Order: sequence, then C-alpha cells, then structure tokens
Amino acid sequence: MNATQRGIVTLLKSSVTGESLALPEGFDLEEAYPMIRRHHMATMAYEGARNCGISTGHPVMQKLFQSYCKAYLVSEGQMEAFGRICAAFDANGIDYMPLKGCRMKLRYPKPELRMMGDADILIRLEQYDRIIPIMEGLGFQAKSESDHELVWTSDKLYVELHKRLIPSYNKNFHGYFGDGWQLAKEKEGTRYSMTAEDEWIYLFTHFAKHYRDGGIGCRHVVDLWVYLRTNPGLDETFVRAELKKLQLLEFYQNIRQLLEVWFADAPADEKMEIMTNFVFDSGSWGVAESRAVAQAVRGTKLSSVRISGKMAFLLQNMFPSVETLRGKYRVLKKAPWLLPVVWLVRPFYKLLFERKSLLDKKKSLDKIDQKEVDARQQMLNYVGLDCNF
Repeated sequence: MNATQRGIVTLLKSSVTGESLALPEGFDLEEAYPMIRRHHMATMAYEGARNCGISTGHPVMQKLFQSYCKAYLVSEGQMEAFGRICAAFDANGIDYMPLKGCRMKLRYPKPELRMMGDADILIRLEQYDRIIPIMEGLGFQAKSESDHELVWTSDKLYVELHKRLIPSYNKNFHGYFGDGWQLAKEKEGTRYSMTAEDEWIYLFTHFAKHYRDGGIGCRHVVDLWVYLRTNPGLDETFVRAELKKLQLLEFYQNIRQLLEVWFADAPADEKMEIMTNFVFDSGSWGVAESRAVAQAVRGTKLSSVRISGKMAFLLQNMFPSVETLRGKYRVLKKAPWLLPVVWLVRPFYKLLFERKSLLDKKKSLDKIDQKEVDARQQMLNYVGLDCNF
C-alpha cells in the first residue's frame, strides 16, 4: 500500500476502534480527500482523523465535518423511515427480513459512520398486494421493478424490497440462495433474520458478486472486517464448506488475508497489492469502464462459442434475458414468449425515451479493449474468482 492508501485505512480503522493510531509517514489528508469522497467515507475519515490527532481546524477537516453533519441528518432520516416500515409491517402481519446496510449500520459504533444508499428488505412476493397500500400510506412512491427487487422512494429513504436475495440471472449464486426464505431461521414477530453464519455467507457472496461485476469499494471491505469483529464466534468450518459450494472459498481466503493486511498490519505480497489497488480504483461500486469490461468478461463466459469481449458486451445489451427485462417490460411476466418482440421494439424505445442511456452504452462499447477483457479474466482467476454460470 502507498502512503495515501495506508493512511485512509488507518483512519477507517481508528473510527471503528476509537484508538489513536499513528498515520504513515508521508500521508497527506489533502491528497487523500478526493479518494475519501469517491468511496463515500467522509464520516469515518473525519472520526478517525480526530482520533488520530489531526486538528479540526485543518481545511480538509472542515470539509469532512460538513459532510459528517449532512450524513448524520441523512442517516437519522433513513433509520427513522426504516423504523416506520418495520413497525407497519409488524402491525399488518407482513413477513420481512432486513438485509445488508440497514443491519450493518447497527454494527458500527455510530450508525452515521456507515453511510447507506438504500434499505434492502426481503419480502414474500405473495404478500406484495398487501404491502403496496402500506408503503403508499407511509409516503413512499413505487419507482421501478427489476428481476430481484421492487424499488420505492420517499424524501428520506430509497427502499429495495427484494423478491429474492440474488438476481436469478446470477445463476450460480441464485441456485444456492433461492429466494432466501429458507435461510430465515430466527424470528421476532414478523421480522426474520438469518443465523450469523448464513448472513456472513450472504454478505460475502454479495461482496464477491460486485467485485467480479465491476468493482467494490473500501466501505464494503470495512463492512466485512466490522462483521467479523462483532461476530467473533462464527463457525468457520461451516462457512468455508458453504463457500466451497459457491466456488468462493479461494477468494474468501484471499479476502481474509487482505483484511489482515489492512487492519492487522500483516505483510502484503503482490496479490494483496493488486487487490488493494483494485478496491481503491473502484470507488464505491466500480467505475463505468470497469463495469463494461466485467460485462464483456461475463458475456464471453456465457457464450457457447468463442467471441470477443466487445461482441459479448454488444450482444448482452442488444438481447438481454427475459429475467433481466421482466421488471421493466411487464408484459413479459405473463407472456415471456414475447421476448423477441421486446428485443425488436426496445432499441426504438431507448432511442426515443432513453437516449442518454443508449449513448452511455455506446461510449462503454467504444472503450472496450480485448486486452483489457483478457487481463480482467486473468486477474479474477488470480484472486480466486470466475464467472461460473
């Protein structure tokens, strides 16, 4: 790790542990600030910097403090809105299981340290007709639907009501998790949760999916570390056996080593340096170019014949699967056999109503280089990941 990376990790670690830690020689908060913003880590960076003795009068600290105040208000609004949803579901006999960020926030010393883009909640699809008026009564509006989620928004919270834990087009992972309700083993009223081991496997699989599909940022590496800190008694034998079924065991071992490098000062070898750089270069969820390259890798692996990454990207965007399109084109729910018709109509629809999206796809296509596609596949294999479908 270079001084900027090591310094940022030190700030993040300090924000969780509350310790005053020595920052690496050569660390410059001014130089680190753009990276902190890209990864949406302002609250943790501010908290850690205070713990580590950086003056609150520092110009960057003043910027971070402003971000902290905004994030605090957003976090409070999110948790209040999330609490109202939970209370309404409980009162109306709606089964639900909170996932990911809305649970992770409570594992941090302060909820605002873990910024959250949306609240993920698993629901039973057969109860959705009863959920609609509840959400509307709480001031939410239905926004969109995809293969695995129904999106609702309000002025305080973006909610993803999950039909299933993993999109059905991620066939390898979906085959393991199904809709997820078989993992709902603990219950309090109508609120369900997984065992600590099952939740950890799910969180790690979600992490791996995003790492593979374009990149994932520092916040999610910290999530893994925080989860382990707050669940010291995990049954590792069970976890590793299940991750082996998911073909994620090698990647898991590498990530566990990465956590040791980041948060326990273990020495970093070449693989750990490559993984660290990939995470830092990714921003929060990967940049557009990286996601396009990942989609090209995926398309190449899915194809029954050898095709170029650029052609794979083009074909995937021209002819998405019925699972991918069903949420947007509702006619496919009742008549999936109309998929070829949707393929024909879709380019004209995009040209008329989604021109920017079309142009963005074209830019991504133009930037795809086969050498990059091959290099990404090699890198994924190197760290223990593959597009196994």
